[in-house]
Amino acid sequence: MRRHLKQRFGMATMLVGLIGFSACGDSKSPIAGSDGGLNDASANDDSDTTVVDCDDVGTVSTATPTPQSSSDTSNFNVQPLACELTSAALGCSIGTQHQYLESISGNKRLITANGIPNHDVGEFPNNDNPNTIAAQSYNFEVPVSPSGKGEDSELTFGIAISGVVFEPGTAEMWRDNPDWRYEALRYADAPDYFQVNGGSDTTMHPNGLGVDCNFAHVQPDGSYHYHGIPTGLLPSSPALTFVGWAADGYPVFAKWGYEDANDVQSNLIELKSSYALKNGTRPSGSSGPGGSYDGTFVQDWQYAEDSGDLDECNGRTGVVSVNGEQMTTYHYYLTETFPYIPRCYHASPDDSFAPDPGGNNTGQLPSCPPGQTSMCCGDGYCAGPETPMNCSADC
Repeated sequence: MRRHLKQRFGMATMLVGLIGFSACGDSKSPIAGSDGGLNDASANDDSDTTVVDCDDVGTVSTATPTPQSSSDTSNFNVQPLACELTSAALGCSIGTQHQYLESISGNKRLITANGIPNHDVGEFPNNDNPNTIAAQSYNFEVPVSPSGKGEDSELTFGIAISGVVFEPGTAEMWRDNPDWRYEALRYADAPDYFQVNGGSDTTMHPNGLGVDCNFAHVQPDGSYHYHGIPTGLLPSSPALTFVGWAADGYPVFAKWGYEDANDVQSNLIELKSSYALKNGTRPSGSSGPGGSYDGTFVQDWQYAEDSGDLDECNGRTGVVSVNGEQMTTYHYYLTETFPYIPRCYHASPDDSFAPDPGGNNTGQLPSCPPGQTSMCCGDGYCAGPETPMNCSADC
């Protein structure tokens, strides 16, 4: 569904192109067939106009998820912040409204977006996240017919129909050790083992990440991104909810699926991942942070085959519907339990999602955040444009 979004900023009016998709939309984008490939349906070219009046930006309506108790070792335990801005209010404040465009060229699904979500968001900067949301230049391609061998996902798993990227992992590590990488949704206050052997890890692991009601926050380059299920994309009651595309071309759904994966008449249930915490305690001293496996680190978790509804990549094969078209295909789920966002691909991801030197996945170096004059500026901060891969001196 092609839209032209008219933005009003005082006396100025801007016109930009936009395609919007939803779980129950009428867009006829190619879909997966029974063999996991994609049909040759062409995109719907219908159009309408949405007007954003900056004198009337609407009212926030997205509820803030309730954190689980610390004794619940399977779910998140961060305290998400309330969303306080509508998408229109955010767009008016930064001068750029949400944009998302999806089209098909040969065996490629072309996706361009500016990273400005089409749902309510939290206030940024906030006490635990000092960064401001800014428009991005995302240009992704995903296969129309996924193929090839799967692999672990790195920083960006895929992109949502909101134009916001899914980033399951973090750049933060215990004492810069990649064997102990912090899990974004499993900590709040820094535990005692950060001070093991007289050292302190509070720089790399602050007391909070400042995620909003969508379990999202902002990189130094201004990119707003999800670490969990974006509440703003969920319907008010359980429904099969298509939320985006993985880098390998398979569709991504949120939370609910059919009890029988191949029967659309079966009950919709909240699907469970097949991961569990390891038993015992972590190694300590120079080889590890010590303490029990409580979920603080990615390495605290292990895949337990058939213990849940989903495979190691948080997916399964079955009947789903994307943009109103029914299909039988492999597909992924975002879950309330680890891994929250999948950590591996069923097929080969497109190279457009591979981390580039700036970590912005656009094929070009991003601009530096305020006060940073180079990609590796020696400030000891490793996130956004600076990552352990490209700023080893810093990180």
